[in-house]
Amino acid sequence: MARPVRSIAALAGSVGLAALGVALPGSADAADATPAVTIDSVTSDHDAPGAENPGRTVTGTADVTFTVHAADSGPEPYAAVVSVSGYGAGTGEVSRRIDLAPGDCLPSCTLHAALDTAATKPFPGAESIAAPLVQDGANDIRVEVLTARPSITAATADITVDNHRPTVTLPDLPGDDAWTDSKPVGLTADRELKVRAVAQDGGGGVSHVEFFSDHPAWPAPTDLTDEGDGTWTGAVDTSKIYSTLWTSQYVVAFDEEGRAGVPVRAAVLVDHGFTVTPVVDPVTHSLPSVVTLNYKYPGSLAQPFPRNLNYAYPVSTRVLLDDQLLATSRVADFTYEGYPDRLYASLGDNAVPYGKHTLTFDVTDNRGAHGTARTSVNVVSGVDASWVSGFGEFPVAGKTWKVEATTTADDGVSRAQTWTMTVDGKTISTGSYPARPSGTWKADTPGLHEFALTTVSQFGDTSVTTQPLRVLAATTTKLGGPALTTYGAKQALTATVTQTGGKPAAGAAVSLQFRPQGSTTWSTVAKAATDSRGTAHFTTTAKRSGTWRAVTAAKNLTWTTSTSATVTGKVKATLTVKSPTTAVHHGKTVTYHVTSTPYVAGTKIYLQVREIDGTWTTGPAAKLNADGTAVFTQTFPRVGTGSLRVYRPAGTTLTASYSTAWTVHVS
Repeated sequence: MARPVRSIAALAGSVGLAALGVALPGSADAADATPAVTIDSVTSDHDAPGAENPGRTVTGTADVTFTVHAADSGPEPYAAVVSVSGYGAGTGEVSRRIDLAPGDCLPSCTLHAALDTAATKPFPGAESIAAPLVQDGANDIRVEVLTARPSITAATADITVDNHRPTVTLPDLPGDDAWTDSKPVGLTADRELKVRAVAQDGGGGVSHVEFFSDHPAWPAPTDLTDEGDGTWTGAVDTSKIYSTLWTSQYVVAFDEEGRAGVPVRAAVLVDHGFTVTPVVDPVTHSLPSVVTLNYKYPGSLAQPFPRNLNYAYPVSTRVLLDDQLLATSRVADFTYEGYPDRLYASLGDNAVPYGKHTLTFDVTDNRGAHGTARTSVNVVSGVDASWVSGFGEFPVAGKTWKVEATTTADDGVSRAQTWTMTVDGKTISTGSYPARPSGTWKADTPGLHEFALTTVSQFGDTSVTTQPLRVLAATTTKLGGPALTTYGAKQALTATVTQTGGKPAAGAAVSLQFRPQGSTTWSTVAKAATDSRGTAHFTTTAKRSGTWRAVTAAKNLTWTTSTSATVTGKVKATLTVKSPTTAVHHGKTVTYHVTSTPYVAGTKIYLQVREIDGTWTTGPAAKLNADGTAVFTQTFPRVGTGSLRVYRPAGTTLTASYSTAWTVHVS
């Protein structure tokens, strides 16, 4: 180390600092009272004598001369550090520190340092490779002056390092713009990594190019093959390397003397593919047009939200039917990075034919790796059931109902191996092939019920056929009325209607029908609706004897019709004896005048006498006149007391009729 004292102006003029690109941070008269430093010259062991602009290119040792000028006031410099740094993979720094004693740089001193730009160090993790600390190319010399004050005064000089090291580039690596959004893209490997490098001679030739990793999981360094024109290629077995993004792989070129250039990082994505699981039933009666595929990558390749670092993801799917291409589809937009678990594969527009098939799903990701799955499917038709009996009409509550069905299948193979018939979820019958599905059911409850027939084919395929069935309530109609009524009087009849369970049939439409005695024809004489108690009232005028009944009309989808038992109604005529004589002398003739309502001229009526035993004996007859009157004459031959009455025999319209009896005293 030499410390001659020179003026800064003289030194600057002697070495041409502008040509060296020296950075001057300040002058000796700077107002901040800090030291100043200037780089006087940078020379190299290999500079040719008299070369223009010496120090621009450095090969081997760089000799640096610089001057430190202390400030008029302020702390003295206690050290100076001269360095040159590398910026590639595995590079470092070459530096020299010069310690200064008090007074060494008062007011200034010129110092000298030698830097070995060709220095090397073992590459971390690959100690067999002596990587240069400084790469060839544009660089700078930096001089820093250290003082007690916590500040640094520095100057730099641009240089070009040329130690004749070979360089290498990887043309298959993307540019910096591909490493965006935390989604790095590097070289891709599945079971084999193919490497292509371009080596450039730095002046010492290129003896070989090597691919290596500083990670112990990788194979030993691999020499690439010279393909000519500076291109070197090779392949690395990555079959045993686990899937992830590797950033510790490098390619380095060596010169003829075996000196390594600066290694170039080769980020490698090892993608051994992914698992694919189709969501397809092994037996299906119609394949969907789109099949869901669950897929899964190793966790290092697919990191969902919130990291979203999915270095690999599916982009297209091929589906083969029995090893023949069926359809190809790109992964839909809704399968995206950050949601790595399923995708959807199209099976095309045509239906897959019936029968047993093998579906192959071959999914390719953005790295060219594959996920493949094969699955067997048996495409069968459903077993269709058709109800052939039991639903042509509505059953009535309280009756036993039988239903029956047949089954068919479009594929000609499937059949109803077993079947179960239910009503409202309750099983009423079961069976198995070849029995036809059928069942009986007692319709106890009115209302809407659901029949269901569940068939299971021999392939385990289940089909369900349902059919609604409405059960109507049964009705019971009862009719009550008088057994005997006098002609022309009012007669009341009452109909009571109930439905299943004894519930009144409110609002039922009831018809009162009459069939005259001797006739077979019914006619409706009145209609009425039942009240809330299910009762309907009728009032008629007695005209003739006959039979009554009440008929309840069916109510749509509610209850059925019903007819009451018949009620026989007899109608009698009114026979009136006008002021009959009650006291007579035996042997004397008495006249009785009788009126009949209704009457028909010529109708015979009779005088009856009650015997001692209480029976009535029919006596003389008389015919009704045109005015409905008749006259009886009677002679009592002996003394005594007896009862008389007038009797009209029954006819087609009226029942037997009697007048009020009267007592006669014969003296």
